[in-house]
This record gives sequence, structure tokens and C-alpha cells, in this order.
Amino acid sequence: MEVNFSISPRILSHLGEDLIKNESIALFELIKNSYDACAGLCIVEFNFQNGKLISLAIEDDGFGMNKDVIEKVWLVVGTDSKKKKLEPNQCNRIPLGEKGIGRLSIHKLGSKIQLVSKTKQNEEIELFIDWNKLYEAKAIKDFTIDLIENTKPKTFLNSTGTKIIIKDLKTDWDRRQLREVYRNITSLNSPFSDGNDTFRVLVKSNTNVFEGLPDFEDIKNNALYFGHCKMRGGEIVEFKYEFKPWSTLDRIDSGRKIELKDLLAEDKIIKKWNSETRKFIDIDLNESEVGTIEFDIVIFDTDAQIFSYVNTEKAALKTYLRENGGVRVYRDGVRVYNYGERDNDWLGIDLKRVHRVGGNVSNNIVIGSVKIKRDSSTGLIEKTNREGFIENEHYFDFVEAVNYALSLIVRERNTDKTILTNLYKKHRSIEPVLSDLNEVMAIVENKVDNKEIKNEILKYLYRINDQYKEVKEVLIKSANAGLNLGIVIHELEKLIAELTGCIERNDKDKAIRISLSLEKIIRGYSAMLKKSDIRLNKLSEIVSIALDNYEFRFLDHSINIITNKNSTSLEAYLAKAESISVLTNLLDNSIFWLSYARKTDKYISVYITDQIKGYNSIIVSDNGPGFNLPLDVAIEPFQTGKPHNIGSGLGLHVAKEMMIAMKGKLLLISDENEIDFPTPVRDNKVTKAIVALCFPK
Repeated sequence: MEVNFSISPRILSHLGEDLIKNESIALFELIKNSYDACAGLCIVEFNFQNGKLISLAIEDDGFGMNKDVIEKVWLVVGTDSKKKKLEPNQCNRIPLGEKGIGRLSIHKLGSKIQLVSKTKQNEEIELFIDWNKLYEAKAIKDFTIDLIENTKPKTFLNSTGTKIIIKDLKTDWDRRQLREVYRNITSLNSPFSDGNDTFRVLVKSNTNVFEGLPDFEDIKNNALYFGHCKMRGGEIVEFKYEFKPWSTLDRIDSGRKIELKDLLAEDKIIKKWNSETRKFIDIDLNESEVGTIEFDIVIFDTDAQIFSYVNTEKAALKTYLRENGGVRVYRDGVRVYNYGERDNDWLGIDLKRVHRVGGNVSNNIVIGSVKIKRDSSTGLIEKTNREGFIENEHYFDFVEAVNYALSLIVRERNTDKTILTNLYKKHRSIEPVLSDLNEVMAIVENKVDNKEIKNEILKYLYRINDQYKEVKEVLIKSANAGLNLGIVIHELEKLIAELTGCIERNDKDKAIRISLSLEKIIRGYSAMLKKSDIRLNKLSEIVSIALDNYEFRFLDHSINIITNKNSTSLEAYLAKAESISVLTNLLDNSIFWLSYARKTDKYISVYITDQIKGYNSIIVSDNGPGFNLPLDVAIEPFQTGKPHNIGSGLGLHVAKEMMIAMKGKLLLISDENEIDFPTPVRDNKVTKAIVALCFPK
């Protein structure tokens, strides 16, 4: 015995009203149909009566539908008329619809539908749907729809197109919801359009409900940082960053521009960061079936003391950013919903900001656009419920590529933001707490007349000052050790895994060598954690322990070490544990940048010298790409030149603070000729990213 499925009429409700999340998505689906019909313009009209929304109309100037298409395509649920031919139609567009159920989104909006459509060669067609009858029908064939042919056109007198009028609305639309839907509809076209887009969406109403809503072009002028990046295959083919200070920021001489030619060769390679292997993996957008990506972004600065200089109504600007902030995706010029909505942090922008205190942007200060092409992004498949793409491997490569482009732009923005902050923030001191305390002390000295009360208050303020310095010193030491902890654990994991393999293979000689390496790493890290006082120490001993800590990593990355540690007896006053930790951190930076630049002959120099007046110094340099941040910015907290904003951005800042605590200093040297390097260093050009740890003699 054979049996068959039968379909309840209720399935239309499940595929329409129940599947579509909200009114914005429902309207969006109908607008996409206009795009697929080669329309140049789609008008969404809101009709009010006595202050209440009574109907919606979606009208386009596309090629329309005849009776045959309506019966065999439009009224057939799940038709694959678009999907089975993924090729340009007569207006050279790849259809956006795939599932054949988008038209059912009408059911989400209202119960009574009138559809009018006209093609060039055929009569105008009118279709009437009453969704209330759906619940009375026991079978699909019982749900009848009225269709008539107008011999004399009523709507499209001298043109073609489709108009859908929706009445008996299911939602009691309030003003807030109307403005939200307006915002979503107007975002269907990228705000970064170059004016050549062939499809526009226009919102109209017979009331002033949409008046006063700001335009993106007006808002854009209040941004400070602008970025553009185009990626094709495995590399960046266009890049532009620009800092445009407002005229009111008169302490800034001029803006700044970065172009593709200014990037490192390695920066141009699209990549993602693997946190487990601590290595970059290249991305090829063609292999990932994503195709060319064009990314545009504007970044605002809403920090109070900078934002006060903006020449616009501040509350309106913040409201606009709160409602429209984020990065949206556009496929063939039409938005893919719901990327860029407030509840969809698809790039993890806000999450990264939570995990890392500084150096990141947030969705409410950016407006971005990601453009892709339908014919080349076949790996990106839209979900049935129209809420983005299916999260497959192609999608994750797409996200990583956009994040990579964003990280390069944010890196440049951080440079300008740091300079701007130092110029305009009230407390430019690195010690804002001490700066405030000093102000309070001055006020007490000048305003409190009673000597006894004044001394009592000052006593507590001085105590707070001392306690702050103690706590800060503890935290800096902890941060210094913590910066290296993750690296050490990662190395230990690799060595233990290799040791396990040796034991299983009964490779005794290699097992002994690895065991000695393990012991050396643990001993070296223990030396970093031990409490140490400032006393006279041999710099060669500090260098030896730090190099031993990373011996395995140098071998793993094929890095050659040049050092004079065995031919110098220079000593300096320093805290041994802290000095080893700071030096280790500098070595880690060099390893990263040498690997990032994909150098074949990798060198790190650790040079002990007394050439810097008043100090005995350890100078670390390499033959990598050098600093990609201004030197004064590089030592600020939370500043990193690493793509994807990986790392804490604290390494050089903590190193500087540790050196100050030891009565020394950290120098970033831009001119290699300031130091008379040994011949092997000069010959191998190991004179990039020069950092000097200067200890008191």
C-alpha cells in the first residue's frame, strides 16, 4: 500500500506570517521581487486615515506579470523559476529570490491583498486575495483567489509594472514602529552608493510621519575617520583611509591619508588569525566562493571632550547612530537583511570591545557597507527565514575577510584618535588619577583656611596617592608576567605533545632533548615570577635567560639570533625578574612580525651596549617590517599595529612603565644610525623596530 503527503492550507500561513520575523523583512521580500522584475524604482507608500495607517502599497516599474506567469509561477509555492537559472536576466541582474516563498510575506502584513500587474504585450491583470478565507479552507484547492483581466488598464495606463495594495493590516502601527520600518526600507540601498545603482527604493506617505528624519549625507559630514577597501581573490586591491578633522579642531594642522601603496606587502594579503596555532591563515575569496568584496566605513568620535566640537545637533546625531550604526551587507546593491541591525553583531565588533578595553570601535559609532556580487558569491546561501546567510565555511571566510579589512582601517584610526585625544582631552597625563588628586590637593591648599582641617584632608590625599602607586606597581608587574603567560603555556603544550609522540615511538634521544627544553622554559618563566629587588646585575645574564626561554620558538620559526652576550661584562641596576619579562615581551613582538612578514632569512639582534649616555642598555632589533605606528603612539596603552587587533596593545606600554619603575627608560629608535651596531647586524639589515631597554649604571 502506498500513501501520499497531503498539504493543509495552514502551510501558507507557516511559510508567510509565521516564518517572516517582522514587517521590515516582509516588505523587504516584496521589494526584492521588484528588483528581480528589472524595476528601476520601487515606491513603498503608507496611506493614513484619521491618523491611523489603513493600507500599504508597493509599486514598481518592472516588466510585470501576465496571467500565465501569475498562475504558474507567482501562485506556485516554492517554485524554483529563479534558482534554477543563476544567470543575468534581461536587465543584467542575477535574481535575489531563491526559495519561491517571498511573496507569502504579504500574509505577515495584512489579510486583504490586491495585486495589479501589466506587461508590454499582455492585458493588465488584477488579483484579489482574502487570507481570512484560508482558515475556512480544508484543502489547498478550497482556498480560491479571484483573478480578472482588464481589457482597458486601470493602473498601468502607459507603462509596465506591478502594484500590490495591502489592507486590513494585522499590525496596529505606532509612530516608533513606522519610523523604524522607514529606516529599514531606506537602508536597502547602500549609503555609499556611487550613484550608478540601477535600483532605488522610495518611501512616501500622505502624512508628515517621516519628516525630520536625518539623511546619511548630512550625518556623514560629522564623521572623522573614513575607510575604503576592495578585496579580490587573496589580496587587497584598493585601500584608502582618511582622517578629516572638523574645522573646529583647530589644534590639528591637517588630516592624514593612507593608500594601498603605503601598506606593507604582507598587509595586502587577506588572512584570518588562528588563536590555537597562533598563526595567520590566508583566505582566497575565489576559493571560498565569496567573490570580490567592497568595504566602506565611516567612524565617528563621540567621546565627550572631542564630541563637544562637532558642529551639529548632538542629540540627533547620537540618536541616528544608535538607530543606524553597524555594518550592513549589500548583494548586487540590495541589502541582505538583517546584518547591521542592533541585535546582530555579525562581525563581533561590540564583543571585541568588551574583551579588550581600548583600541576597538563599537557598532554605535560606525556606519559601514559590505558589497558583494550575486554571481560570484555562490558560497553565501540565504536562510529560508531571510535573516542572513547560512553559517557555512564560506560564510566564516567572508566574515574573517571583512574583519581583516576593518582591522587595518581601525589601526590607522587609532593612530589619529590617540593624537586627537592627547591634544583635546582635559587630562593628557598618562596618570589621570594622580592628575585629579593633584588638582584636589591644590584646591584644598587654596580654599581651606582652617590649618588643622587642611592638614587632616591632605594627610588622607597623600595616603591615597601612595596607595595608588603601590597598587599600580603590583598591577603592572602582574600584567608584565601575564603578557608572557599565554605564550609560555602554548609552547609547553606543543613540547608536551611532541614529547608524548617521542615516548610512543621510543625515540629516547629526542625525548631527552625536549625534556631539557621543557625544564629550561619552566625555569626561565619561574625567574620572571620571582620577586626581585633593584640591584646590580649582569646584562648578559638577563639576555641569556630570555633567549633560553624562547630557544624552542626560535627553532620553530627558523630565526637566527645575533647577540654579544658572551663578550660583554656590562652591569646595571635593575629588578631581575621584571627585566627578563620585559625583554621576553620584546622578543615575542619580533617573532610575530618576522613571521607576519614571511621573511625567508629571519634575524633578531639582542645587543648589549653603553652607547646611550648615562645607561647600560639592551637593544632589541630585527629585520622585519619595522613599526607601522608612530613611535609616540606605539607606547600608549591599547595601541597595536597587529591586524585583526590581536594582542592586548599593552606590551610596549607595560615595558615603558616597568623601565620607569626601575629608574630606567624605554627608547624606540627610528634612526638606525643613532647606534653603532656590530657588523653582522648591519650586514643582515637587522635594524628594524629598534627598542632599547636603558638601565641605570
